[in-house]
Amino acid sequence: MKVLVAVDSITTLDILLDEMTARSWPAGTEAQLLSVVDDGDISLKVWREGGYGVSTVRGEMQRRGEEISALAVERLRQLGIESRVVIMRGDAAYLISFAARKWPADLILIRAHNRNDFRRRMLGSVAKSVVESAPCSVELVREANPTSADREFRILLATDGSAASIAASRAVAETSWPESTEVKVVSAVNPIFYSLEELGLTRGTGTDEAHRAIGKAVHVLSRAPVKISAEVIAGSAARQIAERARQWGADLIVLGTNERQGLSRWLFGSTSAAVASGAHCSVKVIRGNNDAATRTGNLVRRTKRLQRARAESRRAA
Repeated sequence: MKVLVAVDSITTLDILLDEMTARSWPAGTEAQLLSVVDDGDISLKVWREGGYGVSTVRGEMQRRGEEISALAVERLRQLGIESRVVIMRGDAAYLISFAARKWPADLILIRAHNRNDFRRRMLGSVAKSVVESAPCSVELVREANPTSADREFRILLATDGSAASIAASRAVAETSWPESTEVKVVSAVNPIFYSLEELGLTRGTGTDEAHRAIGKAVHVLSRAPVKISAEVIAGSAARQIAERARQWGADLIVLGTNERQGLSRWLFGSTSAAVASGAHCSVKVIRGNNDAATRTGNLVRRTKRLQRARAESRRAA
């Protein structure tokens, strides 16, 4: 497994390393510690001392790389994870996804900064941009609630029955979680349809679909050593997922994504990004077509097609 860890500060590095230390990772897991230096991040004092030249930026990049290496590489090695540090200059919102695609990564770990000022609401955060543009699964990490240490770890798994949701269910089932972890599976129904169905004015198609989606997820989870509960919720999916997670006291939200592209995304927005922005806890967004098993399966299928094509070509000759 290849994990890209996006680091923008030493505080962020500590939080992400604590998160990695708290869980088990597959044998052979590799980590790439990526930090992006934006010219605006460099203090005026450093610019003055460095003479406002390229050498100043290079010096800052080298300093940051050495600092991250000293704090993280050995700590990850103790977890059985070999790592390397990569420092880039430019726009973090673009370069994190670019680096993940180039490597290629299976998962991006990034800290969720809950900025609320007007400028951030208008332009969007780096984390939100990464959720929308990343080629792989993304986990936005928020600091753990201190009260959660006194109870079982809680995961809210949102599903709509799609292939991406099934991939999210598999991701939860195949991960080693703390003992007695609880998983609540939820599926959202349009509130108007839900009300009409409750009154008996329409057939319960929407609710039935939600129950079927939950059933698929529970079937996948049944092999995992976790406590499972389920609930159909009525309302806007993104808003209700975040709100139900808050009410239940979830430590992590997991959901799959089949995000719209281009104009469609601009018009209708991104459910996963909306959940990530509105959640009180960490959020893991699964892109099912990017895990190692899927890539291996695709390679096998391509190889078989090529073999069939060659065989047909020989028969034709």
